Amino acid sequence: MEDINEIVRSWEQINKQIRLKHRETAQKYGFSFEQFHLLIELDHHNEMTISSDSLPPTIGNIADFTGNAPHTISERVKRLENRGILLKIKDEKDHRICRVMLSKEGQKMIDTIKNEARNIFLNNALNKMDDKSLKNLLKSLKELNKNLDK
Repeated sequence: MEDINEIVRSWEQINKQIRLKHRETAQKYGFSFEQFHLLIELDHHNEMTISSDSLPPTIGNIADFTGNAPHTISERVKRLENRGILLKIKDEKDHRICRVMLSKEGQKMIDTIKNEARNIFLNNALNKMDDKSLKNLLKSLKELNKNLDK
């Protein structure tokens, strides 16, 4: 049981370090953590809708899933729209509703930040491990993933 608790603590610490790296990288590219969080949420929404007919979220949808007030999200969207990172588009069925999505520039920017913060950061850390440790980690992660799917 103590091993399981230690694994959970280690997992949480790894996630915290990755989030801190995201924050640091986002600031390097001129985004506040809140703006970056909004971009990540929109990117996640894009990933989830590639295979479905889901429409881009509204400001109200974004407020709901980020736990912020709609006027706060609206202000963030406006600032990011002015930078060319986000697009606001009128809903085809109800022109009172605006939907929010990443622009091509915004998607490129979020991909760059994710690559730098997650992939390069993790790759650098993993490259410092010996082959045996990497193989054991890979085997263990695959087993964990399999058990989580059950």
